Amino acid sequence: MLQTYFRQEGAHPMSPSPSCAGCGHASVCQASGYDRAELSGLRHIAERIGPLRTGEYLYRPMSPFRAIYAVQSGMAKTVAVDIAGREQVLAFHLPGELIGLDAIDREFHDNAVVALGKTQFCRFPFQAVRQISAEQPEVPWHLMQAASQRISRLQLSGGNYLAEERFAAFLVDMRDRRALLGLSADYLPLPMSRADIGNHLRLTTETVSRLLGRFRQRELIALDRQGLHVLDLRTLRELGQSLLMN
Repeated sequence: MLQTYFRQEGAHPMSPSPSCAGCGHASVCQASGYDRAELSGLRHIAERIGPLRTGEYLYRPMSPFRAIYAVQSGMAKTVAVDIAGREQVLAFHLPGELIGLDAIDREFHDNAVVALGKTQFCRFPFQAVRQISAEQPEVPWHLMQAASQRISRLQLSGGNYLAEERFAAFLVDMRDRRALLGLSADYLPLPMSRADIGNHLRLTTETVSRLLGRFRQRELIALDRQGLHVLDLRTLRELGQSLLMN
């Protein structure tokens, strides 16, 4: 039944994993806290999905809510679609970060999650999550923390801030999240398009390109084809300070 569901949604078949032994991305999960004894139940119900390729869906709008997910490797984006068919990029997800918590109350997903580059996910069936939550009270607390972090990240696209402030805060936020996850913090892979970044920050694609050029000229960053190097974190943090403090 579950495998049939994922074929319908376009995702690759799941590989059930009774434990995380042998996973090449265990260090990311350790940095996210999943190696703690009080969260051990999550490791034992994890199922692997993927790899998915750029543009493939983990789930689509109106899919029934049956599980929460975490990026195992790669990156993904959450996209909302309004009644006119316009897309809005709500969030970008890094390895170790949870996805799908917003659907718990409604029991269906009102947005889509799309892979950015080659991406693998871990799936945590929600019925199993509920069962282990009764035995391990730290599990729901961990989920609440993840939901709170997602809400704070959404604030980057709100408010009346200058384009330069938004973009600097976006880069610092990505850098800080990677550092917390134990990933390389001074280099930011950017598998998403400039149009996706602009959509997320409520900026035009042209504005994102101009800001990349401006930050490079000021030697705040250095660009390559896959991402960018953070050269002057202090200045970037000062530029985005108004958003980062909220």
